Amino acid sequence: MAADTISLAPVSHTAHAAGALQPLRFGDVIAGGDLGRRMDLNFGRLQSDIYKPGALWRQTNWKSWPGDFEGRALLADTLLARATRRIPAYYDAMVAAYPKQLNEHGYFGPSLDGRAINEQQLSGHGWFLRALCEVYAYQKADAGAVRSMKPEQTLGMIRAIVRNMALPLRGKYATYPIDPAVRARTGAVWLDGRLSGQQGDWVVSSDTGCAFIFLDGLAQAWVVLKAAGAAEAAPLKALIDEAIERFTAMDLMAVRAQTHASLTGMRALLRVHAETGDARLLNTVQNRYALYRKTAMTANYANTNWFGRPETWTEPCAVIDSFMVATQLWQRTDDASYLGDAHLIWVNGVGRGQRANGGFGTDTCAGFGSPWLKVRSYEAYFCCTMRGGEGFARAAQYLYFTRPGELTVPFFSNSDATVDVGHGPMKLAQTTDYPYDGKVKISVISAGGPFTLRLLAPHWAEGQRLTLNGALVRATVEDGFLVAKINPKGGDVLVLDQSMRLFAKPWGNAERMPGYYMMEAGPLVLGYTPKDQVDPESAEQYVVRGTKIVPAAATGTWSVTGLNMGVGRINDLSEGHAGPNEPCARQILFRG
Repeated sequence: MAADTISLAPVSHTAHAAGALQPLRFGDVIAGGDLGRRMDLNFGRLQSDIYKPGALWRQTNWKSWPGDFEGRALLADTLLARATRRIPAYYDAMVAAYPKQLNEHGYFGPSLDGRAINEQQLSGHGWFLRALCEVYAYQKADAGAVRSMKPEQTLGMIRAIVRNMALPLRGKYATYPIDPAVRARTGAVWLDGRLSGQQGDWVVSSDTGCAFIFLDGLAQAWVVLKAAGAAEAAPLKALIDEAIERFTAMDLMAVRAQTHASLTGMRALLRVHAETGDARLLNTVQNRYALYRKTAMTANYANTNWFGRPETWTEPCAVIDSFMVATQLWQRTDDASYLGDAHLIWVNGVGRGQRANGGFGTDTCAGFGSPWLKVRSYEAYFCCTMRGGEGFARAAQYLYFTRPGELTVPFFSNSDATVDVGHGPMKLAQTTDYPYDGKVKISVISAGGPFTLRLLAPHWAEGQRLTLNGALVRATVEDGFLVAKINPKGGDVLVLDQSMRLFAKPWGNAERMPGYYMMEAGPLVLGYTPKDQVDPESAEQYVVRGTKIVPAAATGTWSVTGLNMGVGRINDLSEGHAGPNEPCARQILFRG
């Protein structure tokens, strides 16, 4: 199709068969409670001067990671604006300023050199492409969202990056260096990633595999361009297939790939799977996620920054990616174990990583040689804080999923939602103290017909009981969900009662630290806070098999029977419990 006849129809994000689970549209659910509070903190931090036009173009990594800071900032603001229905005052000017920052080919940094391909430049443009795709979707959903730029202009920017930066890489991704003897370096590593030499036509990064962050941007651009009938769509798909083949061939553990880049690559495969139904892509992601979970997930469900390098640090960017991958794997497979992972990741990994200023910082890798979890860097403002924007937007969007005749509630949070299961819009209001308490109340503001309701019944809760206006509802547990057929009317109130289990269990990666246990209250990992934060290693506490954990008088604390020890949740640093120079140590593994 010629450029001047490209369709500007609304973007189709998936090509699932009829009946597949779909999350709500942005803006159809507004989160409150703990999720809403944390989202507000992040939203506020992202309106700091460093993320606004002007200072945005002068950040410390603009030379080594062209497009990265710029892309992450725009992506975060766009998705948070859609998810909260609040547009930052500077947003329109921010969008309008981007074209002037690009080179003559329409992208950040120097012109592409096919004999010295900077994978960090490609990685940065993965975020910038994704940001443009989300701006375009926002423009199509709300004509008044961006007044400074028309949808066809945004589409033109996407096409320029694809045409001038991506398509010249055809044949190059097949040569991306994946030889473990070359890539598995044992030298220095950096929090912000550094270029570490040239291998063939590639200038490679210490963040091994970051070229596959670009793959996710390409995959989303392909969805947009295919829907618009753009000439670049077909050759772009050929490049994507080439990059996927190389990503699949890469031994993540052997090359010590960066977990963030690897998880982002998995999201790219899931995006293409959503459009094509190619089962091989889904199988690849399942296998790679299983490897990540076994070898690179910490005791608080965060990550080691590289496969095979547990001595480093966690990275909230990757933790947020893992939450999204786990949720999408459940969405595609109906395997509730993935959803269980998503809860644990969100509460303990993402929850621990957020700081009181709304940003995100790194921690030590608990469970890999140490039972302790400590702050390593207060804030990674140049990456993780901005990834928080999509994390929160997706967490709100994922609160409800629908398919014809069915409403699924896979996460619990205070929220107001508009859902449609085939009878027209239905308005709901959910209130809960989850994950600190198991009770969930869903008030039906308006209804439109009968449907099947599915409420998550996680393994860390028991005694699920559903009532409608106080009367017991007949329900069964199927595939990890409490399932009931209901026909509510406006004013009805559904209440899910369940008890959160308190238990000690062996550390799931026992081959690394055999004989250690962890304690949980529902999905919450519990930790011991030493009195002396200077040298907490000397204060290691022990438990025994069968230890009982009981709630203490104070909210959010528990006592351990038989021991003079109290434990508490570890996800409280967003409440002011961490300063820039404080380790905030928590012992989360206990020797039996």
